[in-house]
Amino acid sequence: MSFPRFWAILRKEFRHILRDRRLLFLVTVSPAIMLTAFAYVFSFDLNPARFAIYDQDRSPQSRDLVAALSHDRNLIVMGEVARYEDLEKGMAAGEIKLGLVIPPGFGRNLQSGHRVTVQVLGEGSDAINTSTEMGLLASRITEWGSQYETLTLSQPVALRAITLYNPDIKGRYSMVPALLAIAMILPSMAVALALAREKELGSFESLIATPVTAWEYIPGKLIPYIFFGMISAALAVGIAVLWFRVPMRGSYWNLAGFTLLYLWATLGVSIFISNFISNQSTALRAVLLLFLVPSFFLTGLIVPIDEQARLVAFTLPATHYIAINRAVFLKAQGWGPLGFHAFVLLSMGLLATLFTILTFKKRVG
Repeated sequence: MSFPRFWAILRKEFRHILRDRRLLFLVTVSPAIMLTAFAYVFSFDLNPARFAIYDQDRSPQSRDLVAALSHDRNLIVMGEVARYEDLEKGMAAGEIKLGLVIPPGFGRNLQSGHRVTVQVLGEGSDAINTSTEMGLLASRITEWGSQYETLTLSQPVALRAITLYNPDIKGRYSMVPALLAIAMILPSMAVALALAREKELGSFESLIATPVTAWEYIPGKLIPYIFFGMISAALAVGIAVLWFRVPMRGSYWNLAGFTLLYLWATLGVSIFISNFISNQSTALRAVLLLFLVPSFFLTGLIVPIDEQARLVAFTLPATHYIAINRAVFLKAQGWGPLGFHAFVLLSMGLLATLFTILTFKKRVG
């Protein structure tokens, strides 16, 4: 690898982006605009959930309630925990969305004709589904408790709802960080169009006559788009925090590191695909088909990830970046809890870049 040739490619690409106003707009400003538009469109509330139970009573009545909830097709009981802290840990890790706490004396008080209170704990970082899921669980508990109603006691089972990370269950608090993953797909679209444009206009042909190698050309192409992508990410995060008032409980530096990995993954895959595409329209359709459309419906952005589609969702960079953003913004999590997602993004970027270099050929057609 020749550093002077790599530096020439790098300088050329920076100049190309800075001189092409449409490309510069697509790489830097458009993600912030897309985030703003989508945040207003997708701020609504939805459904289904996994939940765990903390039964402190262990009475026949509490067992009967657990059995009734276990047989509900709309509720997925993940099991029971031994401590209250286990519910919080499960929610922080994204393993469960709801928790039900049954207090001591639950069965005895019901039999005595007294009203009892159970606690429903919700994971508010996914506000779109949490409010509906909590409402569904509450309604099932109320239905079960109706068998203990008397002439003097209605609604014998009262509910105390607590929502972690997003107490007011604001849709924008969960949607805006997640939509960053969609908005940040635009730089990958830009690099795909830029590579295809070079082939269409014939400027790629001049590369054939130079001694530039794939190890110099591909990183030289990739780094400028990652650089401008980080600028666009900073603008988008600024809009999320300052305009939409999404709380940033985590570290901006951690978010910057995760964003760098996400950009590398998406841009790497995009540049790999563009290696086999010779026109801009095909490149655009490929990015839309592989990134944009699946990222809306398979990544947990709007509805929970379907178990049958989990493997496909796992291969999408947006799946991991959505989980990362919600955790950083609302749960203040860092590299430890989110290390798996970071590793997947790093692997995607590294493998995509390596495969692009290995399959790169200096020829047209």
